[in-house]
Amino acid sequence: MKAGQAGIELIKRYEGCRLDAYKCPAGVWTIGYGHTGDVKSGQKITQAQAEAILIADLEKFEKKVNIFYNKYRWTQNEFDALVSFAFNLGSIDQLTAGGTRSREVIAEKMLLYNKAGGKVLSGLTRRRQEERALFLSISGSSITNKKRHVLKEGDKGSDVKELQQLLNKKGYHLVCDGIFGKKTLETVKAFQRANGLSVDGVAGDKTWAALQQ
Repeated sequence: MKAGQAGIELIKRYEGCRLDAYKCPAGVWTIGYGHTGDVKSGQKITQAQAEAILIADLEKFEKKVNIFYNKYRWTQNEFDALVSFAFNLGSIDQLTAGGTRSREVIAEKMLLYNKAGGKVLSGLTRRRQEERALFLSISGSSITNKKRHVLKEGDKGSDVKELQQLLNKKGYHLVCDGIFGKKTLETVKAFQRANGLSVDGVAGDKTWAALQQ
């Protein structure tokens, strides 16, 4: 996967852009959107160069999030949020506990990474909150403010894909293809069974409500 516009804009907003080389608080020479590594004192770049460097830098962090793609089957918004997180902190290995945590725990733990030098920083707190909100959103909107259709085996479309995405957020592992097949049916039943619902494999109001909690 590649970072989308939502993730790139989030990174730009919190990294800021400086076209003259400067030393960050850690004493590292930095330029553009938080770029380090080959920066020298007195170096200057254009805005176009800053944009190009950012895209190149993103590739490293996209790879770090993609390492866990087969485990989680990230949605675009989840991926964007985690690329921003990795861009700031280096990786998502610790956040995901090596790919052993559920989506719910990842979203919860994300907020804890708001400190530098042992002190809580307001800027990092805001960034983690925004990353978490993006991580928990589908197509840029809240997952809780939408009336869903009753879905059953054989149905297809965006509502089925959203159902699959929500199930994945609960720790299940589905390919989000928008097709309510046997695998989705069995996963819905498993979710219903685990949450004390009627196990009929039909995603009705009660199943949707439980998924949104």
